[in-house]
Amino acid sequence: MKGVLNRNYAVARQTKRSHIYRLRRRTFEVLKGIKTFHPEKPGSILDIGTADGLMLYNLKNTFPNATCVGIEYARDLMACGESKMIHLIQGDALVLPIKDNSFDVVIATAIIEHVPEPIQLVREAFRVLRKDGIFIVTTPHPFWEGIATYIGHLKEEEHHELITLKKLIPLFNTTGFDVVNAEQFMISPVGMPFELEIEKALKLCRLSFLLLNQKIVGRKGMKY
Repeated sequence: MKGVLNRNYAVARQTKRSHIYRLRRRTFEVLKGIKTFHPEKPGSILDIGTADGLMLYNLKNTFPNATCVGIEYARDLMACGESKMIHLIQGDALVLPIKDNSFDVVIATAIIEHVPEPIQLVREAFRVLRKDGIFIVTTPHPFWEGIATYIGHLKEEEHHELITLKKLIPLFNTTGFDVVNAEQFMISPVGMPFELEIEKALKLCRLSFLLLNQKIVGRKGMKY
């Protein structure tokens, strides 16, 4: 896996404006996805590539009765997670140490671009989901990530492949997911006033291509 992060990332998520914002915004999008496409409160949530578990901790606060489990490849990064409310496990995103049909919701934010076989990540999420469970993925848009790196706003990260929604949708469909949502979001890498309203207006004007990040939600249908 490329771009494996360390403790410095955990520190940045609590001290650096851009990292704090991206965590908050991705968490917002994940929560919106869960509430919209899994209207019954989930009993279990799996976070693939959980890092220090901060997003998972925030989800636990929203769904206090849910069992929340995070999978993280980097042991030192995982060790930064201090909450007793969530369970963190060291493991590989492509070979999840999880039984079949175990979770209501699986999320993978800013991880699919780091793995060598994106379709295998999607397959593993499908395997561990229960019927009608949902899989939520966020990933930066290749064009805007390249621009941000070029101008020095982001450090160059080791990605196997930055993937567009145009490619993610077939990956989900091939694996057996019904794609229930696929959209871009995030007008600014550090946040701005009225950002949600601005993004809504851009979408209405068919200017979604100006948004920096992407989200896709798949549902494991009843036939499985």
